[in-house]
Amino acid sequence: MVRIDATKDYYGILALTVVASQDAIRAAHRDLARRYHPDAGGADIERFRQVQEAYQVLSDLLLRRAYDRQREQRGAGAGPVALVLLQSRREMPLMESQQVLYLFAEIRPQEGLRGPRKRLNIALVVDRSTSMQGARMHNVKSAASDLLQSLQADDRLAVVTFSDRAEVVVASQFVRDKRALRSAIASIIAEGGTEIYQGLALGIEQVAPYLSDDAITHVILLTDGCTYGDEELALSAARRAEDDGIGVSAFGIGEDWNDLFLDSLARCGGGTSQYIDTPSKVQQVLRAQVRSLSNVVLRGVSARVGAAPGVRVQAAYRVLPHMETLPIKEDNLLNLGNVLAGQSCAIALELAVGNTEAASHRVARLAVEADSVASARRVELWRDIEVTFTSDYQVKPVPPRLLNVLARVSVFSLQERAWRALTLGDAGQATHYLESAATRLFDLGYRDLGRAAMLEVDRLSHGNDPTIKGRKQLRYGTRALSIPTS
Repeated sequence: MVRIDATKDYYGILALTVVASQDAIRAAHRDLARRYHPDAGGADIERFRQVQEAYQVLSDLLLRRAYDRQREQRGAGAGPVALVLLQSRREMPLMESQQVLYLFAEIRPQEGLRGPRKRLNIALVVDRSTSMQGARMHNVKSAASDLLQSLQADDRLAVVTFSDRAEVVVASQFVRDKRALRSAIASIIAEGGTEIYQGLALGIEQVAPYLSDDAITHVILLTDGCTYGDEELALSAARRAEDDGIGVSAFGIGEDWNDLFLDSLARCGGGTSQYIDTPSKVQQVLRAQVRSLSNVVLRGVSARVGAAPGVRVQAAYRVLPHMETLPIKEDNLLNLGNVLAGQSCAIALELAVGNTEAASHRVARLAVEADSVASARRVELWRDIEVTFTSDYQVKPVPPRLLNVLARVSVFSLQERAWRALTLGDAGQATHYLESAATRLFDLGYRDLGRAAMLEVDRLSHGNDPTIKGRKQLRYGTRALSIPTS
């Protein structure tokens, strides 16, 4: 008789999600059984036994349903959202010093999961400083007019402009008289300096009165320059907005804006930041942003790492839908924003694990929470991370997908360290980091990014500053490195 053990993650053992088809289960079992079979080159009797146990349960529809029900009751989840977990090691040697354990966790909505379209409550905040004259302003106004085609009659739109002062061009209103809205947008004229805080604050003020549970409220900032003296005010405004349920995204046009500041602004506001290298791409970026806001299936996603005594979270990265270093809040809480239909949200974690006695231990529990737009219910998932400490340790291969993820995280981290080293005046260390990043980019097949990194290495090695364009190419290019799907 087959015994079901709901404490075990049979889906994770087969590297599948809870919505995997029976064909996918059979294929995964066939591949893994062949890899770990006692007679195979990569023989691993324990892993082979785990694969067989998982397959016995999941290949039987009745047993699978019973297992899913038990897992759901335990909080592991078997509903419309899957939590897929990979860890670099399931066994560790007994050591006096701390060891590193790497984790990859993917929050994957069920294919085809969608809820009713949420109404949009948007403020478009546009830089109209003198530097925006010409092609930039022309393309921004064209993009704003084009944006109207993506909005529905019950969506709300406000348009705010800023230079050294802010002005409401279109007060928040339903998108019904599109001709009048286009006329107002066409009247924008570029002049003056750049003070982002005033524009951001006015944009937030426009959307705040119309906050509601059945609408996505968001401020979209477009700028081509650096703000001066009001960065902390802007960051504080974005934090307060995010606490109130208002998202903030920031897009930089050209090369002359402060990427570190706009990244921080979007992070504080729970939104995204993006580099628009040519004015002609503004339309494409705005359209994609509105489309993503309309396709949210999970809102306010968070992950919390419940670490056991002697275990510490050393680093955390978002790896899907883009790469970024995640600030670790109190109680190891990571805020991950929203998840779109057809997309996954994934993180990579680096845990420092202290010494313990020879036995199997739960070193951490990863708990994920989110609001489901489709069901209007709270989604709660968790997975335990267990490791066996042994004096008879043998090195075993790291899951290939986790290796690929870590390779990309390493490249992203290296170029980020390079810019930090430059800020501290250590050009030699920055050069070393960029050289290492370039080598790994070439190894991964990203030749254009690798060449961009080597051009900056050459400048630094000759005592010159890096180019603004090169820095942005590398920062935003490595953020977008694709993650293998299996």
